[in-house]
Amino acid sequence: MQLIFCGKKFGLAGTSNVELPPAEPGMYQLDITLRRGTNLAVRDRRGTSDPYVKFKLGGKEIFRSKTVSKNLNPVWEERTSILIEHLREQLYIKVFDYDFGLQDDFMGSAFFDLNSLEQNRPVDVTLSLKDPHYPDQDLGTILLTMLLIPKEQQREETQSVRLSDLHKKTQLWRGIVSITLIEGCGLKAMDSNGLSDPYVKFRLGHQKYKSKIMSKTLNPKWREQFDLHLYEERGGIIDITVWDRDAGKKDDFIGSSISRLCCSYDTDFLEHKIYFFFLTY
Repeated sequence: MQLIFCGKKFGLAGTSNVELPPAEPGMYQLDITLRRGTNLAVRDRRGTSDPYVKFKLGGKEIFRSKTVSKNLNPVWEERTSILIEHLREQLYIKVFDYDFGLQDDFMGSAFFDLNSLEQNRPVDVTLSLKDPHYPDQDLGTILLTMLLIPKEQQREETQSVRLSDLHKKTQLWRGIVSITLIEGCGLKAMDSNGLSDPYVKFRLGHQKYKSKIMSKTLNPKWREQFDLHLYEERGGIIDITVWDRDAGKKDDFIGSSISRLCCSYDTDFLEHKIYFFFLTY
C-alpha cells in the first residue's frame, strides 16, 4: 500500500519588539476553557459554517480548537493551560471556517485584557466577534471560562530555567498537525464477500485517532478532519494503519505507512496541514 500526501507548513510571527512598561515579576498559569459559540457567521454556500478557534498571545499561537462541522452554535468544551510571565499582553481570539483544500474563511475576532482577571477565581467571559474592516457587523459571540493562577516566584539564583524549558516540563505542545483523511482507492479485500469494512488509525506520540468505519467498500470516502499536537521531545512521525472491521473477532490488518513531519525548529510555532489518500499498488 502506498501513502500519498501533500502538506503545508506555516511559521507564525514572534513577539513584538515594542517596549512596554515593566510588569510585576512572577509567573502565572492561565487556564482557558473554550465553551461554545452563539450565532456565528455563515461562510458556506449551504448556509452554515465549520468553525474552529485560534488563540494568540504575544504574537504566538498558543491553542487551536477542534473543528465543529456545519454548526453556527458550536459546543467545544475544550481546555488548555499555558504559562505566562506577565499580564501585559492581550489574548487574541480568531474564529475561522474550515474549508477543505482552500484558504479558511475569517469569521471574526476579539481581544481580552488579562489584567482584568482576578487571581484564583474562574470567570466566564462572553466576547463579541468583530471584523476590523466591517466593525458594525454582528458576527456572534464566544463563551470562555478563564482562571489565572499565580506561581510562587522562585529565588533569583534558581531562575535560570527558560520559559521554553518550563513549557517542555509541563508538556505544552509547540505545533498543530491538521489532518484531513479523504479517501481510499482499491483497498485489499479482506472479507469473503470480496469487500472490506475499512477504518484508519493514526498515532503521533501518545495521541491517537481512529476514523469511522466504512462498510462493505474497497473505495471508502471518509472526508474527516482532525488535529493532533506536536511535541518536540516526541518527534514528528505519524504512524498510519488501515484495518478491516470484523464483528465478533479480531480486525484484519490491511496495511500501514508512516509520515515524517518536516519541522523548522527556528520558528516558535508550527502548523501542518496534511491531506491523506490511500492507494494500492
